[in-house]
Amino acid sequence: MPAVPATPQEPDPATGPSDAATFGKRTLVSTDPKDWVPVLKAGFVCTVAHLEISTPDDRLTVRPRCVPMVYAYHEEDGKRLLYLHGSIYYPTGIPVSLKHLWSEDGVSVSLAVALVDGLVVGRAAISTSLNYRSVVVNGTARKVDPSGRAKAFEALSDQIVPGRWSELRPIDDKDLNTDGQHMPTTGVLSVDLGEQGTTVHAKTATHPDGPEHETQRDWDHPHAWGGVLALRQTYGDPVPDKHVKQGTPVPKSVQDLVKSHQAT
Repeated sequence: MPAVPATPQEPDPATGPSDAATFGKRTLVSTDPKDWVPVLKAGFVCTVAHLEISTPDDRLTVRPRCVPMVYAYHEEDGKRLLYLHGSIYYPTGIPVSLKHLWSEDGVSVSLAVALVDGLVVGRAAISTSLNYRSVVVNGTARKVDPSGRAKAFEALSDQIVPGRWSELRPIDDKDLNTDGQHMPTTGVLSVDLGEQGTTVHAKTATHPDGPEHETQRDWDHPHAWGGVLALRQTYGDPVPDKHVKQGTPVPKSVQDLVKSHQAT
């Protein structure tokens, strides 16, 4: 399906020019991979929603749940996948992110990625908004088999810090639980974006003419100001932890990440 631009409501000519609202917001909704793949590649945190189903005292109880998770977008053999990364075990009893998603049969999920590019500062509460890019995926999250976890962890490592995988301690059987003898603390799920029944929608919103839904009374308000504040991600200077040996240089992947996001 091609991208579909939103059609704003036109102001009523009867209101006259002094009351004519501006409808400068441009919204694009699309199911085309060329629109949602760049968004998925640009982020690394998503919110995953699912239903928690339980039967206390033989009563069916369904509760909505959501959790933020690290993800990676990965393409291989003609497939488009999302890998989800979360805790499956924590010794202190703290709730873990994969508690209700770690299932042999797979779990229906709805996940969202949102990248905010700017704050739209309006003259009124109704016209305050955002410039953003987002993707919503409705699909099934399934366990990644131990034999496929190395590939998944490589994708996750390089999505967060590009080039980091080659600098890491080599992953081993204990990390991957390939022999089934260890209880890994971290699990990986995958969502096949091309699976039948899975839907992926991208949405982009921009305000090229400033805040929307404003009228003459907003523009004439004393000291009225409206516009856009660009929002950019930057990183601070790398700070080593106490286990880094003296003289150990900051890895190239980290240096490159900081440089690529320096404020201009």
